[in-house]
Amino acid sequence: MDDVAIIGAGLTGLTAGFRLTGAGYRVVVYERHPEPGGLVRTFDAGGEPLEQYYHHLFTTDESYVALARELGLADSIEWLPSRMGIWSGGRLWDFGTPLSLLRFQPLPWSGKLRFALSTLALQRAQDPAPFEDVTAREWLLEHQGEAAWRTIWAPLLQQKFGEKAGEIAMVWLWRKISLRGRSRNRSGMGERLGYMHGSFERLVRRLSAGIASGGGEVLVDTPVLRIEKESDGPFTVETKGGARPFRSVLVTVPLEEHLRIAGHLLPEAEHRAAAACVSTAALCTVLELDRPFMPYYWLNIADPGFPFGGLIEHTNYIEPRRYGGRRILYVSNYLFRDDPLYGASPEEVLDRYLPSLRRINPAFDPSWILGVHHFRAPSAQPVVVPGYRHTIPPLRSAVPNLYLACMAQIYPEDRGQNYAVVSGENAAAAIAADLG
Repeated sequence: MDDVAIIGAGLTGLTAGFRLTGAGYRVVVYERHPEPGGLVRTFDAGGEPLEQYYHHLFTTDESYVALARELGLADSIEWLPSRMGIWSGGRLWDFGTPLSLLRFQPLPWSGKLRFALSTLALQRAQDPAPFEDVTAREWLLEHQGEAAWRTIWAPLLQQKFGEKAGEIAMVWLWRKISLRGRSRNRSGMGERLGYMHGSFERLVRRLSAGIASGGGEVLVDTPVLRIEKESDGPFTVETKGGARPFRSVLVTVPLEEHLRIAGHLLPEAEHRAAAACVSTAALCTVLELDRPFMPYYWLNIADPGFPFGGLIEHTNYIEPRRYGGRRILYVSNYLFRDDPLYGASPEEVLDRYLPSLRRINPAFDPSWILGVHHFRAPSAQPVVVPGYRHTIPPLRSAVPNLYLACMAQIYPEDRGQNYAVVSGENAAAAIAADLG
């Protein structure tokens, strides 16, 4: 009988598997997709692997960097400057620096001052408690005023959370602002973001190889159908290929999938709490272009009339020669799965986006497009509301030796590669302690 089944070969599952095999446990990692990596899976762009969903590191992402160093990949992380903009009031603006704030005309001078002072206070704050039980809307209206809320935050939160924008807890926004500010200060050179030469897939491959060399298995294209357990017996993990017994099971897939395969084992209260956690989906369209689209790496869309929430021109950050000279533009969209756009065809999605892309760059023409890639993730952004801390599912289930390590548990930080690594490390430590 094997020791641990890990459901999901994303970064959390692979990190946990790597640690457990390194400690001598027999581990099997199950992955329903044809390749491991989760949200850092890649595709070919001009002969180079590229993430399906945009990724970068902050200088504060110490756990990821430490793991990369352990795997011999730290020197492959390039720390490069980036430039951020915002679309507001029908035009592009630089955004993210004190000078750009001064030039940001949609916000009056009084609003700029309140915005700067409150942002500085958020960056310096250490305790999440003052932000946990208040919505971002309430806090921002009080500390930054109506103009900043209407001009910047309301449309940005609307793009991210749809009709739930007014319910988002301030703790979610505080931590994003805090971590980004610390990352800028730590670099000493303004905004510096990290990207791994050859894509973040390299770390995924190293983890997978480490699991295999430690006697474990990573079974791709093997969805788990159900997890069973006799009262005093082992767990049984069922797939189309059969069933295998395990002493412990770690689930790292989204909560909805967790409930589908293992929910029948949970006590009613734990099942109900997990089912109450909500997340938005991600719809990411990647365009390969024959020329630059905009001057920014990251463009926030503060306009509720747009059908997407952000543009990330990857090749304004990483040189386009790596992708055969092609320019890479991510069109980012967060929405709930009942939104018709989520289920639309790639052609329908692109047709919906084209008018707004032309608003940003009137010269843009579909003839610039050399390739289109369309990706969906059904659970990509937890909806963090006041009191969220008290609803987070536990790592250790009420069912002995059944564990959960998923995106919904990352708090107060927001989800990302660094915290996926932390989650995997914590899960492995708990399992090893319980197995003895």
